[in-house]
Amino acid sequence: MNKLKILKVIIGILSILVLIGGAFWAFMLFFGGRALKGITIVIEEFVAQSSVLMLGLCIAVTLLLMKLLASRRINHPKQYYAIILLGLTISGFNAASLLATPYTIINANQEFDEAFGLNWENSIPSNVQNYFLPTPYFFSSHFLSIPEREITVETDVLFYTGENITLYFDVYRPIIPASQLPGNGSIIINLHPGAWMSGGKGTWNMISTSKYLAGQGYVVFDIEYGLIDWFEYGAEAPDTPEYVMGNFTIEDQVRHIGIFTNRCVSEFAATYGGNLDSVYFMGRSAGAHLAGVGGLGYNYDFHNTTFSPNMTVKGVIPLYPPSAAPELLLKQNRTENPDLYNAYDLVHLADNQDPPVLIFQGTSDGQVWIELVEQLDDDLEAKGVDCCLLKFPFAGHANDFVLSSNIGQVWIYYLERFLYLTQNIS
Repeated sequence: MNKLKILKVIIGILSILVLIGGAFWAFMLFFGGRALKGITIVIEEFVAQSSVLMLGLCIAVTLLLMKLLASRRINHPKQYYAIILLGLTISGFNAASLLATPYTIINANQEFDEAFGLNWENSIPSNVQNYFLPTPYFFSSHFLSIPEREITVETDVLFYTGENITLYFDVYRPIIPASQLPGNGSIIINLHPGAWMSGGKGTWNMISTSKYLAGQGYVVFDIEYGLIDWFEYGAEAPDTPEYVMGNFTIEDQVRHIGIFTNRCVSEFAATYGGNLDSVYFMGRSAGAHLAGVGGLGYNYDFHNTTFSPNMTVKGVIPLYPPSAAPELLLKQNRTENPDLYNAYDLVHLADNQDPPVLIFQGTSDGQVWIELVEQLDDDLEAKGVDCCLLKFPFAGHANDFVLSSNIGQVWIYYLERFLYLTQNIS
């Protein structure tokens, strides 16, 4: 066998391996980690965001196989066309997330129509819209990225020492006066994911989103809270800091967030130019649950001494949120102390005095199931809370990581408008 034939065989094998990978990627798009569990729960976090890349690879290797197998088209047409059909089918399945983008946009518009009225787009002045993404999705931005404005970032600012831990925050803010930007210095308290036991500020809390929002005129505080060290968690983030680990429960974590709100009111808002009349709680996964407790529970009797009363919460932004705390991570379970459980149940906390809520949820999320989030959306609205659920077909958990993806662009488009629209709601 000459070198050219060997090269063709190697290329053919690699092409088949790419198609096998593409088939797995397509399976994950449709079923997520929920079907296979195990390591696929983690893999699903990357699938939908990279499906356009996988689509391109599958099309490329299919065309390559057509070239390599051209001689078989006459003598073995069934084999030839079967392989080509398989390649095109796998490519088509990997296009599912991209092709579903119009549905996502239509659904998001309907959610905003219900929450803010049919004229919500026209209520945003043109000079403000100049700072926003002009369209929910632009294909070239998928590869060119979303432009960011110049901002200031300060990291590792201490806000709490005690209980054998130290807690820090990073703050992202605009360079030009926030009053000249859509955010007008509104404060966003950003809470990281990690199943209440892992993770941390920074990389795991989507730095790109914090930077983008700071460029819009928001003061984003990416804060730490004490993490639970007594429960064995099999998917711990590799860079989880040891200095935040302790014998905590979710009640302690909410208390740590409350400590930050009090220091924010007394010190940090003035230091960093934050507007205490416009505050948002934002979080991902476990952080989304904690953001919900903060944003929906700050006016709940159980928490009336936890959060500072001297700030006005304008909105809650939970991404792929659990609706309640796992009972085993509370000091007492639901049977022993139902009032305690209810104080960390987002639906129980909600009432018609609460601010609007914007939820991000992927339909293929294997960690927080879409059915549960749809129920949360319905229950919050039944309690009188204006709630916008943005559903992203084929997206898994943590699929807001790449802002330039079709998922990321649509999310940012509606997020920046939600933030602006809710600033002026009394």
